[in-house]
Amino acid sequence: MEKEMVKTAVPMLELAKYHRQIEKIQVADIKPNPDNQALMKFNGYYTLNTAEGAFFAIDANMLIKNGSTTPVYFLDLIVSLDGKTSNRYPFTGTFDGTKLVQPYVNLGGADFNLTFTRTDRSEGTTATCSGSISLQGKSAVTVTGTTYNNPIPSSLYVGKYYFPENKVQKNVMSIEEDYKILYDNGKDGLQPVSTYVYNLNMYYFSFVDGSDSVSLIMGTAAEKGFACNNMIVDKASNTVNTRSLLTIPTATMAPFELNDITGNALAGFSGYYPLKSLDNTQSVASTSSLTSLAFLSVQAQYVTANEAKDYDVYQVMISVSLDGVTSKGYYFDPKTMTFENNTLTMKNESITLTFNREYNSENDSLVTITGSIMGHKVTGYTLFNPVPLTVFGGVTMTNKQGDTLTVTNNNQVIYNGVTMNSIIYVPLMYILAYPIIDTTTVMSFGTDGLKGNTCIITNNLSGTPVTSVVYAIPDAN
Repeated sequence: MEKEMVKTAVPMLELAKYHRQIEKIQVADIKPNPDNQALMKFNGYYTLNTAEGAFFAIDANMLIKNGSTTPVYFLDLIVSLDGKTSNRYPFTGTFDGTKLVQPYVNLGGADFNLTFTRTDRSEGTTATCSGSISLQGKSAVTVTGTTYNNPIPSSLYVGKYYFPENKVQKNVMSIEEDYKILYDNGKDGLQPVSTYVYNLNMYYFSFVDGSDSVSLIMGTAAEKGFACNNMIVDKASNTVNTRSLLTIPTATMAPFELNDITGNALAGFSGYYPLKSLDNTQSVASTSSLTSLAFLSVQAQYVTANEAKDYDVYQVMISVSLDGVTSKGYYFDPKTMTFENNTLTMKNESITLTFNREYNSENDSLVTITGSIMGHKVTGYTLFNPVPLTVFGGVTMTNKQGDTLTVTNNNQVIYNGVTMNSIIYVPLMYILAYPIIDTTTVMSFGTDGLKGNTCIITNNLSGTPVTSVVYAIPDAN
């Protein structure tokens, strides 16, 4: 199997370790908390006010074991009140849809009394929490927190994923309905993955395949559909390889345009919107029928245009696929397109869509769209939410090798003593590239359980990609 041979560190160490522990549990011994489903709606990483780097997380993981089509969910409460140490506590309390109450249950436990509120009609955060947290033997601490996260079910990523082998795009992974995954390890072709764990906050699958530990870090890739950073750790040889998988690798890419739409509200509606047809009408302009894999993608990015000032140039890519197999991307062009009163009009492309920001508890969506695309009347919604770069600030992220990364503001990071303020940042996927021209460094931000904020950093200064991983709490495990 051809892989992108990259010298790399292993990401998501704490989370992967926890996944292996979950896999060992006998399903018959699992007694799920009846309030799991209600609390999962507030799954996410909440930045707390108690100290730099402090956080509270509702961490949901889904277990599929021995080919079962019935998922089992594990919910944990992770907390760091000082930004330096952290602890994980299984959710054993109660949640009535608004208030979380969990008293001490044993030595070393914690007491949680928190109220959650949706911030569903405003761009930015998705929820807030407030109340008190007390660790065993310590006084209660009053806390407030905010999150930009929203739970993403594994079913969203249904599709066939491709990787180039011998200059041909080969289907090397398929995520199917009923929680099925087929994976090609390069030896046996596509084979079912009988046991795996999925994290709803970081869109992260992990499983064991022979002597390999496999990680699937999921995301979106504009006109190329869904993306997967597939990392394979060979335990026998202690080597790590990575490959980038896409659902539409041969998508039609739009010519690059740098149209500054700073102040245009469209960027705030970044998301991946699966589409559903509202009727069966189809105009002559339609080029394809609408299938269950049809989607609209809105993906904004900003470029720091002046290294001496905090000034950003925004651009937005609008991508459309009516069949989930082919797609086309368009950069928003203010000369031929408009976004007024939350309605996107692209006359040349026969697209008119109205965006409505409102949380829907039935499907956990944040924004709904209605309108027409190339003759099809459609509706859709997104579960994704753009995240500012500053969310990954607070404390310097480090590792045992001595690497350091500090997010100073939305326009600047400092990596190993080098100030980087000529950047491109994609808020939807938390990805940063430096510099703007001839990029040599790519950073993928996220969280890793007890380790808090984390970043996978890939450098290509030497011509051979080298990847490191840094954490806000590197010693947590």
